[in-house]
Amino acid sequence: MKKQVFIIIFASLLLLCACQPTPESPIVVGKDQDIMIGKAEEEATYATDDPEKQGVDWYERLGAPERYTASLVSGGGHLKVTVDAPIVLPDTELPIVRITPVKFSDEDAHRFVAAFLGDNPQCVDPWGENNRTRASYEKEILMRRDALEHWNEYGNLIYGENFETRENFERYLQKLMAQAVNAPERPETFAPTYEWEEPHVWTPEGEKRTNDRYLTFLTVNADGSQSRLDIFSSSEYGNSSVRYQRDIVDDVHYPIDGAKWQNELNLSEADARAEAERVLAKMGISHLGCAFAKSVRIYPADVRLDGVPYRAYWALIYTPAVNGAETTFTQQSTTEPNDYAREWEYERCYVLVDDGGVAGLFYNDPCVVQEVTVPAATLLPYEKILDIFEKMVLIVENNADPMDRDEQYCITSVRLGLVSIPEQNGEGGLLVPAWDFLGDRVDENRAAFVSDERYSFLTINAIDGSIIKRGSWVG
Repeated sequence: MKKQVFIIIFASLLLLCACQPTPESPIVVGKDQDIMIGKAEEEATYATDDPEKQGVDWYERLGAPERYTASLVSGGGHLKVTVDAPIVLPDTELPIVRITPVKFSDEDAHRFVAAFLGDNPQCVDPWGENNRTRASYEKEILMRRDALEHWNEYGNLIYGENFETRENFERYLQKLMAQAVNAPERPETFAPTYEWEEPHVWTPEGEKRTNDRYLTFLTVNADGSQSRLDIFSSSEYGNSSVRYQRDIVDDVHYPIDGAKWQNELNLSEADARAEAERVLAKMGISHLGCAFAKSVRIYPADVRLDGVPYRAYWALIYTPAVNGAETTFTQQSTTEPNDYAREWEYERCYVLVDDGGVAGLFYNDPCVVQEVTVPAATLLPYEKILDIFEKMVLIVENNADPMDRDEQYCITSVRLGLVSIPEQNGEGGLLVPAWDFLGDRVDENRAAFVSDERYSFLTINAIDGSIIKRGSWVG
């Protein structure tokens, strides 16, 4: 999908009203970040500020209520927006922060290995033959055998796309069993080596060497299970990342759904957070705060049917925090590009924790703070943000009216926090204060998109009122 960032001149908003026909697209102008930073630096005297009071009362500063309710209808009548949402505001100043992507060093790699694999990991060649233990094969065989025995109920849904028929899957299982017989109890291991691999890319001009590099570690644990750690350090054809799996057989991925499950583990949310943050500290990561936590079930291939074996976890998401100011977590994982800046992917760390500790961790797009450009930004009053929202939520991404299709947004949370955007004509990014209007969507067939109140239908720059276009991809 062609992506663009829509920036709206506030003066133009006054010309719009909800009863007008919905334009084909929002008003588009270039975003000048120098002007925005200048607005943020303007001195503002808030009559409600008490110099002896601890923290910041943004409710009084901005004239914001604790709850917002509304019912809005687009000009074409097909898009309806209902709002019944608490307004969640921070209790600290909101800065503008300049950030740059990180390229991992050898020192980083050593810390990551120690954090996940211990001080003396036993490694095998991740790309070599006979690098799996018998115990690893046997665990996989048990999982596949269950799917074969329940092929008609759910096995075909899990593996049918890859194997097409039950017979093909059965042949694969027999092959696994033969490999298990010949697999060693413990393959020959060695101490980890830190020799970075450098991937090549293929361009119309031919193969090209890049400045990117990666490390992969596959270990053998005392119980015969095997763990894997991938470290990708990038500055040219992607962003840096870390991926860890405690057991390579388990289908460990971060679930993106709105299902609500009771905690089935022996540890509380606080226990899970403490374990995740212990590992993050060992990684040398101290600038991330927990923005989201829930109990989840992970099903193979996300087939959620009765009888399908699943694993229960605490799912945690960590995002950057600066001087106590937190980044708002949304299901969208990018800010979209425009004519002035490229696509910008959000720094996030997804952690899965169970009774055995951290079972999976996925750390994407790490950044480092270069400078706090504005320690305490001056923000627009709440009533101006509300005016922008009630006009523009019916315009931005309104596909219902042009397609004569009924759709409803259900806004259930309004949050003020930080969002990262690409720096205009630069290589880095900025963390800026922004309002997010979050919730779920229902289409004309009553099919609901449920997002745990984390899908942002509109993101408004809290300094200048411009619209920050988040990506549509959910992750």
